[in-house]
Amino acid sequence: MEILSNTEALSHCRQLSNLIDDLVKNSENGLLFSDYMNLVLYEPKLGYYTGGSIKFGSKGDFITAPEISPYFGASIAQTISPVIQHFRNGRHIAKILEFGAGSGALASSILLELQQLNTLPHVYQILEVSPDLQQRQQEHIHQFIKEHQIPVAIEWLTAMPVEFDGIILANEVIDAIPVDVIVKRSDAWYYRGITINPDACSPSFSDHWLWTDLKVVPAQELPRYLLEHADEFTEGYQTETHLRAQSWLSTIAKSMRQGLLITIDYGFPAKEYYHPQRSQGTLIAHHQHHSIDDLFYLPGLCDLTAHVQWSSLNQVAQAQGLELIAYLSQGAYLLDAGIGELLLANVDMHDPKQFLPQSNALQKLISEAEMGELFKVAAWSMNRLQDKSLDELMNTLPGFRGRMRLL
Repeated sequence: MEILSNTEALSHCRQLSNLIDDLVKNSENGLLFSDYMNLVLYEPKLGYYTGGSIKFGSKGDFITAPEISPYFGASIAQTISPVIQHFRNGRHIAKILEFGAGSGALASSILLELQQLNTLPHVYQILEVSPDLQQRQQEHIHQFIKEHQIPVAIEWLTAMPVEFDGIILANEVIDAIPVDVIVKRSDAWYYRGITINPDACSPSFSDHWLWTDLKVVPAQELPRYLLEHADEFTEGYQTETHLRAQSWLSTIAKSMRQGLLITIDYGFPAKEYYHPQRSQGTLIAHHQHHSIDDLFYLPGLCDLTAHVQWSSLNQVAQAQGLELIAYLSQGAYLLDAGIGELLLANVDMHDPKQFLPQSNALQKLISEAEMGELFKVAAWSMNRLQDKSLDELMNTLPGFRGRMRLL
């Protein structure tokens, strides 16, 4: 690839690989893959999300739904508008908290639509761990709300508030939370890790590390589905567990008193996730709009992601007091939220130059052959204050009125 001739980029990879190597050498048998993934994504100044390179849009490594169409965010606004109004009517401070706001496109489209619905929150908070992305978000969003005269306070956070009432959004966040890789052997499931390859020679770092089996996975750390269907998995079956994502969700649940959590990401329920034919798991690397099977390629310059295993997440959510109010495909969600009506209300269908690009973008979001089926929307409510009117409201929100998928 072109990047291999870029001396600065390769120096970046080398610095990160040296740091990883030091940790491998100090480990007993090897470094857990989840620790490796955390380093290549989030190590300060060197990780993919903290190293300063462009991630989103046509010049980045992938294009997310908010960049594809502003009506994605406008549809979410239809869902959350009644909840904001509920908090405002109760004379509460109406808050939205978005995890990992990317380019800022989602926040912008949501706020613009909420302004038109006359249900703006008092505060829009963004929890962003990347200083580089935070700076870009600030530049984009401040300019946007100034241009459109949107009267809302914007705050950036680096940690979840201890106590939170309001709406939490996480679009394509969970897939970027480090996962553990596990493999089935004849006697047990084992965590997988990495060791240093003494004979490495690839300039792309593809053979810099070798896979190795580490400790046995304790039964309490295995997904329930793997325990209940133990006989269905053959020697060498490799997959992922999502303990860090579960911990992330548990932290949110403990902080929430009242409100709504909406997550959108690609993934499957356990029965599909751990299908016998998916014997190598779902982990993949992304670089310059290419998907790469090699998880060691250009560390720090490639994004690493895994599909979400929704069943285990929901089990954790419910154990922490969250109530599942929606689990459905992105396509079904957007259609029920009114994305088609939003398009027709804002774009002249008799003007092909204006209508066709927007219509094509909408089709990418809702089509089963594109993002409509692979991406799922899971939403939970929290109501520790036992507000009956809030419970009633949650069952009527636009986007969540169709039949829920099985988890």
